[in-house]
Amino acid sequence: MRLLFVHAHPDDSSFTAACRDTAIEAARKIGHEVKLIDLYAENFQPTLTPDEWLSYPDPDAIPDELTPHIEALAWAEGLIFTHPTWWSGPPAILKGWLDRTLRPGTAFHPMPTGLKPGLRNIRLLAVITSLGASSLQYNLLLSAPGKRQFLRGLRVCTNPRCKTLWLAHYAIDASTEASRTRHLNKVAARMAQIAV
Repeated sequence: MRLLFVHAHPDDSSFTAACRDTAIEAARKIGHEVKLIDLYAENFQPTLTPDEWLSYPDPDAIPDELTPHIEALAWAEGLIFTHPTWWSGPPAILKGWLDRTLRPGTAFHPMPTGLKPGLRNIRLLAVITSLGASSLQYNLLLSAPGKRQFLRGLRVCTNPRCKTLWLAHYAIDASTEASRTRHLNKVAARMAQIAV
């Protein structure tokens, strides 16, 4: 499977980066093709400008800097996000990437009766993240807003049979070396289960 990783963390020595590297290594080991978009490393500009907004519905008006990202989305069969969860959602740079790249004509096609998926090539949608909140706090008290954004909201743009995967290390501020190692092992194991 062709897997596109979209990574968002400002520190390349972070636990999030370790999760990314673990997932990519495990995926490559069993024969998946991998591409990586590292938003902080490429200094991705997340702001949707007024001019870009005015041309947003026009599929021929895509800014040049977005072309490699949109081509990578068209190439991918699996889309995997690696990011920390801050304030119940993704970092601003990743939210901006969603705003700018998941455009009409790319991620979806507006129809009189609703939206037609534009990313039907995507058969796997995954998030690898860490949170300060516990599982109970995030999933029950906060209703898992980031999880719903990616695995429900974005899923409607993908293949109708798209599978989803949520790999979260909860209560990261209270984590231990042992809990982080267990999580990395879980990430590697789940990547190894993805059908090639």
